Amino acid sequence: MTSDSGVHGGAREAADPGSADAPAPDRSCGTCTLCCRVLEIRALDKPAGILCRHNTGTGCGIYPERPEACARWHCLWRRIDALPDALRPDRSGVMFSLDSRSPAADGPDAACFVGRAVRDDRDFERPETIEAFAMLVHEGSFPVWKVSERGALLVYPGPQIAQS
Repeated sequence: MTSDSGVHGGAREAADPGSADAPAPDRSCGTCTLCCRVLEIRALDKPAGILCRHNTGTGCGIYPERPEACARWHCLWRRIDALPDALRPDRSGVMFSLDSRSPAADGPDAACFVGRAVRDDRDFERPETIEAFAMLVHEGSFPVWKVSERGALLVYPGPQIAQS
């Protein structure tokens, strides 16, 4: 599955959020801008892992005119109100997303959940982060990955592989 959203997580494309869940009604980014660093934004020629030149430190300097890809993309904390407030990416150090391809270079081109450590691998050890991974695995519809500077680790292979 690919998307023309123009937003990519790391080297891999993010799923088209406009076709799935809208943000949870009581959730806002607040001052979190981690997606502005983590994601690749084609329309802005912004590579993954580099802070967007339009980031003000607390938001987007071109918010009213931001690319559609930015306007339509939301991390899973914004989409799933069952995730606790402590899992907002700037608080937890982990950004969860639904991507259209595996974060591993040799992984399948299929939708998957990805939790990216944006500060430190130790953020994966926080109780709320462990619970979030468990919830995504229990949900069971997609593979689940942990991604950090060390690489990508498949936590749950997804129903197609798990049933084989």
